[in-house]
Amino acid sequence: MTHPRPPRSRRPLLIALNLALLVLLGGLHWSADAEARQSARARGRYIGVAGGAPGASGDVFWILDTINREMIALAWDPNTKASVLAGYRDLAIDAAAAVQRGVR
Repeated sequence: MTHPRPPRSRRPLLIALNLALLVLLGGLHWSADAEARQSARARGRYIGVAGGAPGASGDVFWILDTINREMIALAWDPNTKASVLAGYRDLAIDAAAAVQRGVR
């Protein structure tokens, strides 16, 4: 008569696997936090001016972020009755390109 083996307890294996997953998730969480802190934008300071734009059928509202040196243009779409993004410029890139060209 043979005696069946008692079933092995899987509890230590499951505990080890859960700890490994917890360490992995913790590492991903902290690395994502560090990346988010590095790419965080500064709080902007905005100036808005209404006007026109070449080729635009209606008025355009220009918004300048003086801290992050960016500018967007919003146009009104009468069909959807909503503002739409008409354009975006990164003024820091434009200024660097002007310096390279020798424009003051």
